[in-house]
Amino acid sequence: MRLSKLFGSVRLVQEVTRSNDTNRSTDAEDPSSLEKRNDKPIMLQTIEIPTLNLYCYQPTQKFTVRHYNKPITNEEKSKSQKLLCLWPLPTVTRYMILIATLMSVLNWLGVLSIACSAPSFIIHRLDFKNMCLAPFLFDWTLQGMMLYGWNLLILGLFEESLTLMLGGGTRRFIHCLFFVFVSLSTIRVTLGFIFSKSTGWAFPSLFFSNSMHECSQGLAPFLFALLVVQSLCIGDKYILIYGQGEHHQITVAKVTLQFIMCLVNYTTQTILWWSLSGLFTGFITTLVMQAWLAFEKREVKDQTEFMTLEHYRRTPLWRLLWSATKRSGWVVLLTLPVLLAWNTYYTRASVVSGHELNTISHDRYLFTFVFMTAPRRGDPAYLTRTIESYLENWPENPSVDSPYARMQAIIYTHFTNHTQFEEAKEHFSGTVKGQRYLKWVHQQGETLNQRLHVSKALDYVTETFGSTYYALMEDDFPVCGQREWHEIETVIYKAEKTVPNHCGVFVGTGGSGLFLKPEMARLTSQLLLHYVDMPPDIIIQKCLMGQLPQCAACKDSLVTSKTLLMYHIGYNTSTSDDRTYKKDEFQCGWRHPFNGDPSVITL
Repeated sequence: MRLSKLFGSVRLVQEVTRSNDTNRSTDAEDPSSLEKRNDKPIMLQTIEIPTLNLYCYQPTQKFTVRHYNKPITNEEKSKSQKLLCLWPLPTVTRYMILIATLMSVLNWLGVLSIACSAPSFIIHRLDFKNMCLAPFLFDWTLQGMMLYGWNLLILGLFEESLTLMLGGGTRRFIHCLFFVFVSLSTIRVTLGFIFSKSTGWAFPSLFFSNSMHECSQGLAPFLFALLVVQSLCIGDKYILIYGQGEHHQITVAKVTLQFIMCLVNYTTQTILWWSLSGLFTGFITTLVMQAWLAFEKREVKDQTEFMTLEHYRRTPLWRLLWSATKRSGWVVLLTLPVLLAWNTYYTRASVVSGHELNTISHDRYLFTFVFMTAPRRGDPAYLTRTIESYLENWPENPSVDSPYARMQAIIYTHFTNHTQFEEAKEHFSGTVKGQRYLKWVHQQGETLNQRLHVSKALDYVTETFGSTYYALMEDDFPVCGQREWHEIETVIYKAEKTVPNHCGVFVGTGGSGLFLKPEMARLTSQLLLHYVDMPPDIIIQKCLMGQLPQCAACKDSLVTSKTLLMYHIGYNTSTSDDRTYKKDEFQCGWRHPFNGDPSVITL
């Protein structure tokens, strides 16, 4: 009986700042003694549970906190308390459930084709449809439905809280949501462009591949924006009262609880860039809403409210905006480190092991590197430097079950007189690694014909050696280092596991770093002699992307690395007369030229 009486007194109360004083935030007083402001409250609905009765009051019924042994201060008057009731659901939340269910059903049935939105699709394909409809989409899986339902609960809390705070009812909240949607979408695309396509060349240290590819996750980005808007009344709290007396209550700030609830979206994947866009959008929205509230005309009901509102109106606008800036800024600054920590967990580097790499095929050779070399102006020793950069990452005596036991490098030239070829052969023939990994093919010829050169090399290696991949390499593109070499292995392993039907992998630029499947190596050998008006490297790239009629099966299957994993050292000695390069072009860490194109798969 005593237990039933205890639970029968449980109430969930929210303490809010009165809508005409959004510039102030104070701590909560003791809510153990609640005295209603008006007459006896009207009980709209009673939910009867054996041990718990919850009473939902009209939203206009507010309760002020009073201590009977002291007078009421102005600070106490600026606060009010009302029972939290999310049933019936707030208006916007109800319509959101209806629209999301309808859109997801139509997408599941194939009537609509909706996918998550990313800046790469908007920049390259102007895919505004998915940008507008993706917030209403969820997967018909247990995890997907539970996560979307959780976000709807958060949206309901925000709507119930912000509708009261903004003082304009549901219509004002809808205006706020529309502003958030437009601003967030614009900021997200802008961040994706700046930190990918712009910085990828000029400032590689500021290049972040995920800024272009990261997909949205339903309502999550917009909830982070509303989290910052909640800072307009940062002192508002939820109070769980479960008995009599000041020690029978649990108090938590609204911003704190809503932030913890928003973090649930990070349990499945990282959405750092969408979350950042939401935080920045929320910061801007907070200032806009604060300015709007400052100039809004309101109906005054009593003298106390008139005095409070008059004081609020006489406060300079810059002071109101500065106060809003500080509050929203604190929310952003305290939220950001947590999001970065979650993102670090999801984006930590993973390196494929030798055993895993060895399982992708059972061919005699896993990789057959084909280093194309020709005489250059000034006769620089680029070939030796390039070969050495690879051999540094290969063991001298690999075990039988090691993937390095299935690697070889073919140094190929069809020039009779090639001094650097002979010097490199003499240098490496006396080393253990050179004897194990390198094979030298020196054919006779004097004609500088790059397409014929590459075509003959591909014909030779495909007819002579059975290999899972044939990797075309130019003699002036050394691998960047040990980390980048392991990144090459990781990208190829992921390509085999996630895109098993791909035609090739591209980790470099131009005609270097092209890993071709055997059938593609044979096909491109023929296409090089067929398309005589197109540069050889462009022919191979277009074929891998499925842009040539003979390569239609390769459409949307090309796999690339996020950045260049090899760098250009022969910028001033190109074997192509129609091409010139700058010294600092195509260096380590640069964005891969195809990164961001939705028709390729970046791993």
